[in-house]
Amino acid sequence: MGLNRIDFFSTFKISSEGLSAEKRKLAITAENIANANTTRTDEGIAYRRKSLVREMISRRHHFTNALKNATLQMRTSSGGHLAGSNYEPMRVNRTGSSEIKLEVDEANAFKQIYSPSHPDADEAGFVSYPDINVVTEMLELISASRSYEANITVMNTTKNLAKKSLEI
Repeated sequence: MGLNRIDFFSTFKISSEGLSAEKRKLAITAENIANANTTRTDEGIAYRRKSLVREMISRRHHFTNALKNATLQMRTSSGGHLAGSNYEPMRVNRTGSSEIKLEVDEANAFKQIYSPSHPDADEAGFVSYPDINVVTEMLELISASRSYEANITVMNTTKNLAKKSLEI
């Protein structure tokens, strides 16, 4: 089985979706760091940590689903090693992509610090601060930055591969 064609555009599409996702993640993480000490937003409460969650839109041909539905039996070394009554070979879902959702951290969203002189202190003298760990947020920034760079590398490699294939 040989490769019939090389689909450069799907590689560019996947990488560009990755770049968009990582750009949004960088912006959200920077917003979290900037608001780590914000005790009052427009809603009148302390800032809540935000995060991005990525999910596959179509899980029809997802690898774990293929494993759940497959009864695998080994055959001889002829063409088909995997066989079973309900086994269907996994196909690449070229139309599927991921969906990115913005989530606001509801659980443990605030930490209470005693500061009776603070203008946002409650009757007991406690101020609600966002439960944001700046070190964790910095790690998120580094991770998103590296993922962004990896997607750029994939795009540049694909571009160079396409350019070299035209020279043949």
